[in-house]
Amino acid sequence: MKKLINKTEDIVKELNAGLVKSHSDIIQLAAPDIIIRKKPKAKGKVWIVFGQGAGHEPGYNGMMGYGMHDVEVPGGIFACAGGDRIYEGIKIAWEGSGHHPVLLLIANHEGDVMNAGLALDLARDEGIDVESVLLYDDIASAPKGEEKKRRGMAGMTFSFKIAGAMAEEGKKREEIIKKVEEVTAGTRTIAVALKPCTIPTTGQPLFTLADDELLIGPGVHGEPGPEGPLKMMSANEVMDIVAHKVLTDGEFKNGDEVLVHINGSGSTTLMEMFILYNRLDEILTQKKIKPFKPLIGNYITTQEMAGFSLSLCRANSEVKRLWAATANTPYFKVMGGME
Repeated sequence: MKKLINKTEDIVKELNAGLVKSHSDIIQLAAPDIIIRKKPKAKGKVWIVFGQGAGHEPGYNGMMGYGMHDVEVPGGIFACAGGDRIYEGIKIAWEGSGHHPVLLLIANHEGDVMNAGLALDLARDEGIDVESVLLYDDIASAPKGEEKKRRGMAGMTFSFKIAGAMAEEGKKREEIIKKVEEVTAGTRTIAVALKPCTIPTTGQPLFTLADDELLIGPGVHGEPGPEGPLKMMSANEVMDIVAHKVLTDGEFKNGDEVLVHINGSGSTTLMEMFILYNRLDEILTQKKIKPFKPLIGNYITTQEMAGFSLSLCRANSEVKRLWAATANTPYFKVMGGME
């Protein structure tokens, strides 16, 4: 394994310290390994909390700040933060907001859901007003009709952005939850892997794949998809397959407008992602589906894994407005405006 690290037990502490020090105008440490916005949201507005495993940078510890979420509780490498630590994050938000309602976003992974449930119980036992919303989008992890069993993948970024924009506007928590549930229900994602990453704490590959093979449908932690390895193919051939799967599952149709996210898995180049998007745009044009402000780049990564995921979200005028609203985070910035 070749990684520029020190002691494996210090990885999370040191990466969070480096992240905060290099973006000290936007974020800061509020407690050991709990990150908050440097300039707090005004009291009386909903504060948003999220807890997840490390190793997916810049998502989502590098994608918090104005227009996104307020408190990030990182866990270990590929392991969600414990319930007690997520509770601490909720408590920080509760106190920071002036005892205003708090919203916890939960990625739909078994450990995340379990630990979030514990955190919610601890917080409510103390009288903290907190509610949660579950995020899911991976069409390879559960069949159509069982959407709420699907894993949370890169399509969660749509929900983060819409929730954050609404919170900045001072919307009530109930309104935010309703809109996030609508956006989540309208989001579809599928991933493609070309090579695995090396787990930095063990030095072992996340999975194995021959040089002439690729996987369609793996999870962000290398969880197997419904299909076995396929032989390597061209960018257009890959996009034809995954676009068909996403468009069919989401029942996207002529006249729809969609948010688009092509997310690199870590070592995927922008060259490859732009080639993939070029083919996707051709497909959407043929089907008379209009993309709005595509997001392309390595955001929700799995170390140096090679591959990408495609996410589409059905967008009406309100969703488009919120997606285009200003956001200022270390690695996700939107200048604001519909143009």
